[in-house]
Order: sequence, then structure tokens, then C-alpha cells
Amino acid sequence: MKVRMSSADGRFQVEVDGKDTKDCFAQIASTTEVFGQTVCGACESTRTVPVVREHDGNTFYEMRCQDCGAALAFGQKKQDGSLFPKRKAKDGTWLDAYGWMKWQSQKQEREIEPF
Repeated sequence: MKVRMSSADGRFQVEVDGKDTKDCFAQIASTTEVFGQTVCGACESTRTVPVVREHDGNTFYEMRCQDCGAALAFGQKKQDGSLFPKRKAKDGTWLDAYGWMKWQSQKQEREIEPF
């Protein structure tokens, strides 16, 4: 069974081939969870693009805003390697801006801390 779906903003189409309706639904849900992040949570720009980068032998996946530079990082599930948006901090609290963050060097962070 094949199913094709367009994103709400028309920027992309998803086509999946599954064994049944539930399989197709799960595939579309997973894909939409990743590629449906088309509005920056920091500045509300719609100029977002998927970015893949490597650092120290690790591959990182994110959506990045072309206007303000904020990024929404994606984690990888251990079971199947599929991606999911990181919206919570390591301690389980929800991140501001729905997970979109701007990178700051450690030096900058130290400079703005009060003494």
C-alpha cells in the first residue's frame, strides 16, 4: 500500500510504502515529525532548512533557521535509528522556544554569568 501526503505549507511531500494502513500511518507520522518543523521557534521565520553535520565521528541532524541561526536538534532512537525533535533538556524539563536554540560558546556563557 502506498500513501502520499503533502505538508500543510506545501514545502514537501511524503510518500510511504507500507504493509497496511497502520504501517503507513506510523511512517508518515515519523517523517512529518521531522520535516514538519518548518517554523523557527526562536524568531518564527519560515526559512528553515535541514542540516547534517559531523563532529568527532558523530553525525548530528537539525533544522536550522536561515534568518536567526537557531537550530532544532534531533535525537536518534536506539531501536531503529529514526529521528525525533529534542524538546526536553537532559533533566526532563521542557526547553524554551519549543526546542529551538542558538549556539553560544562556553566562553560567552561564562562572561554573562554574575559573579
